[in-house]
Amino acid sequence: MFRTARRASLTRSLAITVAIAAGITLAGCSTTAPGGGSKPTSKVIVVIPKATGDPFFAAVHTGADKAAKELGYTIDFVGPSTADAAGQVTAIENAIQTHPAAITIAPNDPAAVAPALKQAMKAGIVVSTYNAEADKDAREFFINQADNLQVAQAITDTMAAQVNDKGTFLLVTSTSTAANQITWLKQMQAYIPTKYPDMKIDQVIPGNDDPATVLSVTTSYLAAHPDTTGVWVIGGGMSGAIKAEQSLNIDPKKVPVAGLCIPSDVKDMVKGGLIKNCVLWDPADMGYTDVYAINAKITGTYPKSGNGTLKAGDKGSLKVVDNVVVAGKPLVFTADNIDQYNF
Repeated sequence: MFRTARRASLTRSLAITVAIAAGITLAGCSTTAPGGGSKPTSKVIVVIPKATGDPFFAAVHTGADKAAKELGYTIDFVGPSTADAAGQVTAIENAIQTHPAAITIAPNDPAAVAPALKQAMKAGIVVSTYNAEADKDAREFFINQADNLQVAQAITDTMAAQVNDKGTFLLVTSTSTAANQITWLKQMQAYIPTKYPDMKIDQVIPGNDDPATVLSVTTSYLAAHPDTTGVWVIGGGMSGAIKAEQSLNIDPKKVPVAGLCIPSDVKDMVKGGLIKNCVLWDPADMGYTDVYAINAKITGTYPKSGNGTLKAGDKGSLKVVDNVVVAGKPLVFTADNIDQYNF
């Protein structure tokens, strides 16, 4: 009977020891952000672009890397090679398995990525979006590159100045589901009738952030609509629209192409006078700000109400309004300044 009691006692002691050890191990592997328990032990931030091959997102990566080095993180830049929502979902699911400190994404389709992002949040991973929004309950904050209304107005104004405030236009977006594209288009559609009543968007066609696709859709449209006044491109691939006009013997100086651009995609065309100007912002600022906001979330210095200020390294103090941080302002690229930008 003594032996039985001793054996039971040893069994209980062993069980307690195992339980304590397990508790310590689990605590050491925690990825729960502030407000949900202990701080994450991982120092990896997963950055998912719309497309890894897009120079715009390469610049985001550069900015994120800079901030990561300042704050002691490493960046894992992964995602689809082209603008593909399914590829982004796979990237999120794969990232969750590695338990990073954070996942940040520029969604190609907000609805498609939302379930995976929510799964990451439940796992205690900080989740943010940048460049394009997701559902608000599928992220903790959004890094906006610039004020959306200012972007929409700059896109419109730079075209209007070239066409005497009138005409009919093709507008080429990136993808039809990208939240930022939808927002800018809605704001343009509201702004144009009040400021430029003689300007009209005739058709909106996705260009998939790809010069070859933009070339194809613009060529088809212009061949069928030879009286088009100009072409807006508000996704990537503006060079494709110029090539489309040239293939149809249309002079880009007479049928202007305007909108948003990647300097590396159009630099020669801007300097050669085929594009008068185009609009964007510095995407490196967005990546840099995003990492600082992630760090603030992890360390508990992010505004708890979702409103306040964020200290973002050399970007200074930025406003946070309803969990949206605006990283910069629209830039207008011209032949005089485009060489200053290397993305």
